[in-house]
Amino acid sequence: MSPINKHLLLLLAFAKGSKVYCAFLDASKAFDKVLHNGLFVKLLKKDVSVRFVRILQNWYSKLCTAIQRNSVIGNVFAIQCGVRQGGTLSL
Repeated sequence: MSPINKHLLLLLAFAKGSKVYCAFLDASKAFDKVLHNGLFVKLLKKDVSVRFVRILQNWYSKLCTAIQRNSVIGNVFAIQCGVRQGGTLSL
């Protein structure tokens, strides 16, 4: 539901005198906080095949990045947490 539709729904509820209960969850950085090893352990506990988890471990063990500032690229370092946004695991 779009933010505009949510807003209209709230206005309609207020107009009718209904009680409105709201809860907010800021998950904007949730993808950044997933520890890779914790993800693999949870997948195994959910009976995901060991072979598939090993493929993911291999894939995620090779992730690295560097920071660029003013056209200067810093040292490359390993990424140890976070899932790829837009990837299947982040859905």
